[in-house]
Amino acid sequence: MTNTFRGPPIRLLTALLPLLATGIAGRVEAQSQAKVGKPSPNRAGMAVPGPIATEVRISSEPGVTLAGTLYLPAGHGKGPYPLAVMIQGSGPNKRGGFAELIKQLSADGIAALEYDKRGVGQSTGTYEEDPERLTADAAAAIATMRHRSDIAGSRIALVGHSGGGVIAPAAAAADPDIAAVVTLAGNVGDGLPYVRKGLYRQMMKMVVGGRDTLVGPAADATMTLLQARVDSRDAATISRLSANAVDRFEAAGFPRPQAEQALAMIDVPDAWKGSKLRSASDLKALHIPVLAVYGTKDTVVDDASAARAALASNPHARVVMLDGLGHSFQEGAVTGTSDEASKLGPYLGSPRLVAIVGDWLRNTLSSKIGRGMGQVR
Repeated sequence: MTNTFRGPPIRLLTALLPLLATGIAGRVEAQSQAKVGKPSPNRAGMAVPGPIATEVRISSEPGVTLAGTLYLPAGHGKGPYPLAVMIQGSGPNKRGGFAELIKQLSADGIAALEYDKRGVGQSTGTYEEDPERLTADAAAAIATMRHRSDIAGSRIALVGHSGGGVIAPAAAAADPDIAAVVTLAGNVGDGLPYVRKGLYRQMMKMVVGGRDTLVGPAADATMTLLQARVDSRDAATISRLSANAVDRFEAAGFPRPQAEQALAMIDVPDAWKGSKLRSASDLKALHIPVLAVYGTKDTVVDDASAARAALASNPHARVVMLDGLGHSFQEGAVTGTSDEASKLGPYLGSPRLVAIVGDWLRNTLSSKIGRGMGQVR
């Protein structure tokens, strides 16, 4: 059988980079200005005032100031309140992506913090998808909140979507005082082997008649090139490995111009940083309550099984699959592909998602050790 390439090379990126592979990094700005959706079903009849928004500034390193919004719940006294720190997915994202969940948390007396990524919106610095920088920014946000008298510093949860689902466990693994972690379509894997897994899976989808004997060597050749970049190998070695990877792409079914274009998009600094990925190890290191949520129509991240494996020894962890939801957790998904997102409801706005996450955080943050955490399933 002859292998035939289908689809533009850019689709490779949606599965290649564990820190960039949201498939929605360039989502329309209007999507982040989500309107209030349906409240959690078991509290649908409650009339609750909206959160009180306060602008905050967070000092991170080196010399970076993150612009954030702290949402304090109205009608729940003066605090101190438990807090959920929202960590955006990959891409140059501003505040606004968690609007539906923040509304529900406020109704339950839980404060929430969102912030523009470094170099984006009103935050200073240079935008980059470096896991170490992003984890440092999350840690800075946590430290800033702990200095506030209206925030209960021992009851802080981290909520991350997609690439943010990598940063949340990393920050929690380094901070023994974090109370809980929620990952939404979070990537689970370590280093370049995880990057290879995503590249291989996407290549098999893109090549009609794709066979492991051809696609496998192309993925391996690409990882060899990326590892050489990480190891700062000489220019001659990089050139040789790059040419070999293009040849392997062509053998797998990509016309040569598309093979060269695909590799040029893959062989970039953000891909080399995939070697720093430690999300599986970070999840394994957590002994606090963890909720990991995935959608059955997610075409970008397919890591529910990996999450179950990483959390198998944690009795306070729960892994949930939501039927019919894609990567951005919007109701009405048909294909689950990223180009559907702008045609569906609010980003991260499925009432089922909001109910599950909202209820879990309400129960877990009701005390420092958490209650009603559930089991991995």
